[in-house]
Amino acid sequence: MNENVWNTQVAQTIPTLDWSRTDPGTPLPRKPSAGSGTCHGGLLVATGQVDAFLLMGAGPWDIAALVPIVEEAKGVFSDLTGQRRIDTGTALFAGPGLHDQLLNLAASAH
Repeated sequence: MNENVWNTQVAQTIPTLDWSRTDPGTPLPRKPSAGSGTCHGGLLVATGQVDAFLLMGAGPWDIAALVPIVEEAKGVFSDLTGQRRIDTGTALFAGPGLHDQLLNLAASAH
């Protein structure tokens, strides 16, 4: 492929975004999920870069995709009561030994 043709094709954003018309006083719309931090935290556990990730105030759609990823990497998922549920708004992702310790800590905090 001719390099000049490639540069021409990616030089334009479609649709054209005109940020000059945005009213800075208007709040940004709320996202229906907890956002990319949710996915990032779970992936950090799955790749062994962090030992645990606690997610609070999340919807099932925030948690569901991470469960198989973390579990395939030999991590453990549950809500804070130790149940394997995605509809309670909390998710704890961690390694097997640490996961149990964190659940015990959460139970003793009640």
